[in-house]
Amino acid sequence: MNVIRRIWARLKKYIWIVLAVPVILGGIGWFIPAAHDSSSYQASATLSLGMYWNNDYNTPEPVIQLLTNGPFYQNNLPELWNNQKQSLLSHLNVTSLKGNLIQLTYSGASKVNAAATVNRIAQAFLKSDQERYQTRRALTDQTIQAVNQSKTNGNTDIDRERFLYQLGSDKLKMKPATLLEQATAGTGQGSNTFSPKKRAVLGIMLGLTLVFLWAVFPEFVREKEEGM
Repeated sequence: MNVIRRIWARLKKYIWIVLAVPVILGGIGWFIPAAHDSSSYQASATLSLGMYWNNDYNTPEPVIQLLTNGPFYQNNLPELWNNQKQSLLSHLNVTSLKGNLIQLTYSGASKVNAAATVNRIAQAFLKSDQERYQTRRALTDQTIQAVNQSKTNGNTDIDRERFLYQLGSDKLKMKPATLLEQATAGTGQGSNTFSPKKRAVLGIMLGLTLVFLWAVFPEFVREKEEGM
C-alpha cells in the first residue's frame, strides 16, 4: 500500500506533467502527418473462364500465372505496362474463386483509378480469350465440314456419324470467358494508414504510458537499493 501511496502522491505533485504530456503528444499526433500516411483504394472484377479445351485460358492456375507476369501486359496492354511496369504487378492480386471463377483486385491511388485499371486488365484478357475461342470454334466448324464432305461407305458411315455427333456436342459446350462483375468506382474501399484521429489517440496513449513509467520507476530503484 505504501508503494501505491507514494506513486499517487508523486502523480498529484506533478499533476501538470501528468496532464500535459498526453495532451502534447496527442496534439503532435493530430497536427503532424505520418511519414507514410497514404490512402489506397481497391477495386475488383470477377471473371468466369471459358471452356474450349485451352488449358492456358480455361484453367484458373495457368490464368493466374498469365495475369501476374509481364509478357501478357507487354503484348496486350503495352501502354499501361510502359507507364507502370513492375508497380502494376505489385498492386494487382489475382485469386481463384469457386469453380472456374477468378477475381482480379487492383489497389490504386483513387477509386476511379483502381476501377479503371482492373477493368482494362479484365477486358484485355477477355479480348485475348475471345480470339482463342473463335480460332477453336472455326477449327471445329472446318472439321465438321470436312467430315461431312468425305466419302465413306459401310461401317465407316456409322463411325463418321458418331464423330460428327461428338464434334457437334463439343461445339455446343464451347464458351468464351465472360465478365460476371465489373469493377465500379463506387465500390472501392479506401484505407488510411493513420488518420489524424488515430495518430492523436496513439499520442495520448503513448503519453499516459510514459507518465506511468515515470511515476513507477523510482519504486523499482527504491526496492533495488533496499535489497542491497
